[in-house]
Amino acid sequence: MRPFPWGLREQRLREALVEIGARLYARGLISANDGNFSVRLDARRILITPRGRSKGWLRPEDMVVLDMEGRVLRMGRGRVGPSSEWPMHIEAYRQRPDIIAVLHAHPPYTVALTVAGVPFPSEVLPEVVMTVGSVPTARLAMPSSEDDALAIREWIREYDAVLLPHHGVVTVGRSLEEAWMILERIEYTAKVYVLSRVLGEARPLPPEFLTALVTASP
Repeated sequence: MRPFPWGLREQRLREALVEIGARLYARGLISANDGNFSVRLDARRILITPRGRSKGWLRPEDMVVLDMEGRVLRMGRGRVGPSSEWPMHIEAYRQRPDIIAVLHAHPPYTVALTVAGVPFPSEVLPEVVMTVGSVPTARLAMPSSEDDALAIREWIREYDAVLLPHHGVVTVGRSLEEAWMILERIEYTAKVYVLSRVLGEARPLPPEFLTALVTASP
């Protein structure tokens, strides 16, 4: 008899989503029951967080299995369905066959930049230049709608992170860890930029240094 109703690999992915939720919540990158994240199970299915539950207190059995059309194949604990923002996740996987994970969070400094109408400062820290690059801002769209998915479509094909104005950020990765590191780095950069503006001028890196960083990037 199997120890889980699903295979060991799926159980590990469920546990990894629980861990990501706990990290995001502990770091203040999500609050209440906000945010959602998913992983690709295979070419036809994804595993996604449930609707309405705090992501800081998830269990492996809370996760929901969807097919690539958004149909529920397995409900979460208590017969809870998927996050209402599942269309955005499906869109990201359709546009990016190379990715394994999608994270959507509401990091406060990053969201504050979009509320203030300030573009993401991708040229202030070397690590961002070398690992993330430019981070575009999508058009304003209704959360939890097909429009949200359409808003990221043109950007997520080419970028690993997209800002959602007055809302949050979406990051993608070839692993959950990669998507997490991109998200964390974006919020750290936004925080440094905001604090720099409080202290005085936020100066970008010199052009010649930026060129050298881009050349040195893997």
